[in-house]
Amino acid sequence: MYRDPVRTAIVDSGFWIALLDQRDQYYEQAQRKADLLRALRYIVPWPVLYETLNTRLMRRPHLVATFARSFLKCPNAYLLDDGPYRESALEATLSAGLSGKRGLSLVDNVLRAMLMDRKVRVNCIVTFNVGDFSDLCQVRRLEII
Repeated sequence: MYRDPVRTAIVDSGFWIALLDQRDQYYEQAQRKADLLRALRYIVPWPVLYETLNTRLMRRPHLVATFARSFLKCPNAYLLDDGPYRESALEATLSAGLSGKRGLSLVDNVLRAMLMDRKVRVNCIVTFNVGDFSDLCQVRRLEII
């Protein structure tokens, strides 16, 4: 079986937000990770874009332009439709929230559903929320960057 030698990452919104906001607590770490990300193929799920391209960022057109030019419009970027994952992610989100258990955001549950799908071929996830994904990454043997 042919194995693609290029690593593929799925990218969480927290990374993008930190990368673009100098006031974010993870800004410096995001800057260091950005160079590594440029060497990978990466998946940007649509819900991540909804969180990243928020009203606050839209007030800073130069950052929007940088994000689009440097990351979204690159040949190594792939936008992934969340349609197949919405229902199960919504159910997981509501179930945890209604039961009083520690719940994850709907976006995090969409990402988890994508990571569970073996058809989504990834090697790693770029996130600062390690605890939200470490169990899946251990099962799927995915690196957390």
